[in-house]
Amino acid sequence: MGTTEREKIYTLLDEIRTLVEENELEDGTFRFDPVRALIALDFAKTEIARTIDGAAPR
Repeated sequence: MGTTEREKIYTLLDEIRTLVEENELEDGTFRFDPVRALIALDFAKTEIARTIDGAAPR
């Protein structure tokens, strides 16, 4: 049986959380640019919210 869209979304979320946790340094900083990560994650959140609110998908 194929992977559902739901499973794909939750798998991706888990992978992102793991990636962030594995690349956090002891002093609380990250081995990546946190500003770029925040922008990308906020964009994803905004796109999900837009579809929930009934906005036409792109």
